[in-house]
Amino acid sequence: MYLHDLALSSNQNHPAGIAVGLSGEIISQSEIESGFIWPALDPRSEWQPTRIIESGDYSKAKLLSQSPHFSLDAFLEKTKELDVVSKIIELINHNAFQFNSKKRFRECVEWRKRIEECCKHGKPIDILILAFCVISNPTKRIQPTDVTLAEDVSLLHLHNITSHISSFYPPGATFQVISDSTFYALPFGNTSVEAHNYLLKLRNRTFHLGIENSVKILDITDYLSNHNLYFQDRFEFWRQHFLASPISNDLSQEEYKGWLSSMKCSLNSRRMGFSYKELMGLFGVHSNQPLAHLDDLAKVSLAEYRALKSAAADTNWENIYFPNAIRATIHTKKIPVLGLRLYPKYKLSSRLLPYHGIALVTESVKDGGERMEIVHEISVVGNPRYTKVVDTDGVIQYYEITRPLQ
Repeated sequence: MYLHDLALSSNQNHPAGIAVGLSGEIISQSEIESGFIWPALDPRSEWQPTRIIESGDYSKAKLLSQSPHFSLDAFLEKTKELDVVSKIIELINHNAFQFNSKKRFRECVEWRKRIEECCKHGKPIDILILAFCVISNPTKRIQPTDVTLAEDVSLLHLHNITSHISSFYPPGATFQVISDSTFYALPFGNTSVEAHNYLLKLRNRTFHLGIENSVKILDITDYLSNHNLYFQDRFEFWRQHFLASPISNDLSQEEYKGWLSSMKCSLNSRRMGFSYKELMGLFGVHSNQPLAHLDDLAKVSLAEYRALKSAAADTNWENIYFPNAIRATIHTKKIPVLGLRLYPKYKLSSRLLPYHGIALVTESVKDGGERMEIVHEISVVGNPRYTKVVDTDGVIQYYEITRPLQ
């Protein structure tokens, strides 16, 4: 049987009848914060308090990964009358972890069937999510994308969810984290070396953190390469389609404009050598400096990005390799899918993904503890209000409020 006979069309690989990657929001809103006032001088060259990371900072990541919106004891008390399958559904559907429709997710028959199948055989619950990519916009991270505190907190947050499940279902759960770093290297304009390096460092972090059994870092291209001829054929088909008809597939002009703006902010503009003034004009909220080359590149890149998603959906790789997995996403969707908060404050007080910026750790007004948000690094670098925390290799790990001298 030929490979294209095995692959289902892209509207058949999700219980709701729509491929997750093609539904609703497909690219994260990634423009710089609207309230940011750009300094007159390049803040990257300004003096700033800086310190080397300490052992206590690594403990900080564990604390920051714990959602202040979830109590296991309270959850177990509230759900004590539920069967195990229902309890698992309610846990991952909790507001601390789920930002999409809880009603749609809870009522999805397919998800319940998959969890029942795992429980019947005493297997861990697989949760499949595509995340973690290289974004090389120097307003987001002033250094090339690397694994930082933000990634550590996110990986530990996923591990915490599996631990909660293990407390009442001993086989627990496993997050199958499919990194799309190498997959999107083409439209984002990154080298394969940089993309693969990020993936390997993510994987190494799970071992360093001791969570490699509950959070597995995988490469989507390992699965799609098994369908190479068919995938390439579908990619070329979709690429030509989206280049010729960018406003297609029920996409509105306004949605396309937003996607194009986010793609422009996600391209590898680091290699283009823009001055600070040019960055202000290109990526400021009221950007007034059109650049034909960058705008044209964004249009082609968005078409290729969409084509990659569509071609992948055509192969039906998710159901082939993860037939009983619960599908999670980092994007807002109207279909019954788990909208996963990749870190506790994601899509609450913080809208950026870990690799779309840098971690800013501040004190929480509500509980007196600390919280982590992701911000464009250009908004905190060079500001003496914040201390830059770097590792022994000089990689910036995060920023914190500058403490007064004792």
